[in-house]
Amino acid sequence: MDYEIEGEQVKIQEQLMELDNQRQQCEREGRFRDAQECLNRMRDINLRQGKKVEKMARSVNAQDKQDITERQRLEMLTFTKMWEEKLEEYERQAKEIITHVKNRQNSEYKEQEDIIKIQLMNKRPRFSKQVLQMREELERMVRQKEYLNAENIKRNLLPVEEEEVKRFDEQLSNTFAKKTELLKKQYRNEINALKQRIKLGREELLAHRKQDFERLLQRHANVSKELDQKTRLHISRTREYVQKQMQAMINAPTKTVIDFQLAPRA
Repeated sequence: MDYEIEGEQVKIQEQLMELDNQRQQCEREGRFRDAQECLNRMRDINLRQGKKVEKMARSVNAQDKQDITERQRLEMLTFTKMWEEKLEEYERQAKEIITHVKNRQNSEYKEQEDIIKIQLMNKRPRFSKQVLQMREELERMVRQKEYLNAENIKRNLLPVEEEEVKRFDEQLSNTFAKKTELLKKQYRNEINALKQRIKLGREELLAHRKQDFERLLQRHANVSKELDQKTRLHISRTREYVQKQMQAMINAPTKTVIDFQLAPRA
């Protein structure tokens, strides 16, 4: 943009110098109307160039705005990608931890299950008083060689023993189920507690992302606001400078050239 302004300025200066030479020649030859025409044309060129310079000032600041907007867009894309990768990595690690804990629980459960089975298998049923009395009576009948009575007692004893053994086996099965269910409950509680910690960690991570995002937006807003303020000040200074130069040309009939430059940016 600066090179374009300088190139345009050179062309304008050359054109003004040519018109000024014509004016001086007309003045020497006494062609004063032609000299005035040259002067008027020079002033018209200066006025048009003044407006053009002000327009260029706006264009320069508009380009700055566009550049900043693009940088902010790229920064926002980088921010989004960074946090997406960070959250994906968190979820990957969380899933890995849960899998590890479940594998450890499965291994422990099989060991504990075998221990419980061995403990229960070593237990023996404790028969009721009725069964013990019937056994004593059976032994007495055998000792006394009262085999028919012994046979009757045996026939009555076996169903009672079988029923009590059946109840004992059911108790063992219930005990096994309760103990293994207690283990499973402990493992479920451990997984639920782990998932809760992962959830809290995820929420904390999302809170950090929200804070960083709000800070980024605020920084972008501050940059845009500062640029807008500088833009308004730059254009105002340029307009004021051009108007001052134009007024000086109007006030001084002999002034034929305006020194057009963009006002320095703040």
